[in-house]
Amino acid sequence: SSGINAEWPLRPGMRGDMGWCRKDGSMEIPRCVRSYEHVEIMFRLVNSKEMKMTNKAGNVFGGVVQAKEVIGGQNPDELEWEYGCNDGFNDNAAGAICRTQGFQHGAQVPVSKKVQLLKAAGMMALPKSITDDMSSSFGWTNFACDHDDTLATSESCKASRYGDAIADKGVKAMCFSFDRMAVKCFNADDFGIEVDVSFSKKKIICNAQGSKQGSAIDLGPLNLQVKFLVDDEMVADTSVYKKEKSTDDSALIPLL
Repeated sequence: SSGINAEWPLRPGMRGDMGWCRKDGSMEIPRCVRSYEHVEIMFRLVNSKEMKMTNKAGNVFGGVVQAKEVIGGQNPDELEWEYGCNDGFNDNAAGAICRTQGFQHGAQVPVSKKVQLLKAAGMMALPKSITDDMSSSFGWTNFACDHDDTLATSESCKASRYGDAIADKGVKAMCFSFDRMAVKCFNADDFGIEVDVSFSKKKIICNAQGSKQGSAIDLGPLNLQVKFLVDDEMVADTSVYKKEKSTDDSALIPLL
């Protein structure tokens, strides 16, 4: 159709065919590339259960990273999954991986000791589809991104083929099973506290849950203080309250 060139397909970014500018003046712009050079990078997360990175519903939010680089008209089914080496890996790159899994952010994590021990003992029972998972070769290393708002194909992300790194640096670039890339994915990047307040005739209960990067935080050591307000005014220090008998049935006032 008019305006579309099949020989130069668009490589979209996080916002599809739209570019944007960041506060630091850098920018993200979708690019047109030759059809035979068009690259798609597929990711999957494995060993998630062993790393305790599945929730109660069985949904995966982290694991060891495997990737396929699909160039031009290649059939992804004919390509092998490859591990990434965590040399040079950063949290921005982890975020780029996690965005392909439906999350907003990510962080790099070490491969759990349990997974390493099971691998070493040959006890890892995995579906054939996840394969020779344990014997899959390293394909990538030095994967890093400058910003936490991109996909892996962004110009702000760089990586090296593992074989090229070995040829260039020799044993200094060599990676082992404990060097495999692993990520934890989440949606809320900032520290936050969710508060649930309930009350009975005798007391008010304030339940607070803190979290950072999707993980619960023990609030005890933070020495947090709770203040109760009625009509935007702080209530005097007292442990007994009753409902205010007014049009606002939810208001609380101190018992005199």
